[in-house]
Amino acid sequence: MPLKHAILGLLNYADMTGYDIDRYFKSSIAFFWYAQTSQIYKELNTLMKHHWVDSQVVYQSDKPNKKVFHITEEGKVELHHWLADADLTEIMKYKNPLLMKIFFSSEIDVDQTMRLLEKYIRECSDIIDAMNDDINKIPEFEKAIQKDNESFYWGMTMTYGFMYYQNEIKWANWCIDKLKEKIG
Repeated sequence: MPLKHAILGLLNYADMTGYDIDRYFKSSIAFFWYAQTSQIYKELNTLMKHHWVDSQVVYQSDKPNKKVFHITEEGKVELHHWLADADLTEIMKYKNPLLMKIFFSSEIDVDQTMRLLEKYIRECSDIIDAMNDDINKIPEFEKAIQKDNESFYWGMTMTYGFMYYQNEIKWANWCIDKLKEKIG
């Protein structure tokens, strides 16, 4: 399950609280792997049961105490094993609720389908805008984790995201054009 490996990957960069993990998730991974805050905390508990993650409570006098998580040696082994695994079976399974809706759209008015696609275009554009904001944060994050080679790989995922959403917009516009031709 990629969520646990995403958390291990983040903790491999630096020790973090659950809040930190959630924040970094939302600003770096969310465009290709969404997780709710509750899922992250649930997964942290599972990772601790596997001894892949450990934690310590940091006592603070002026703020509430915080629980800081760190990856264990066993966790690093698991992360490296997962990263090196070349089995793509699960990756190649594709589910897309939008395509399911379009597939059955003959049951609704063409205008409704066009509005759905127009909304999809706006949401894809919003994601691209958010990614543009996030790409500017890469140097800051890289400095915080004190590693200088990570942005090369982060750039690959960001480029995938940009190309993916740009292609989705192109496809949705093509569909709208086809629907306009259909109605005449």
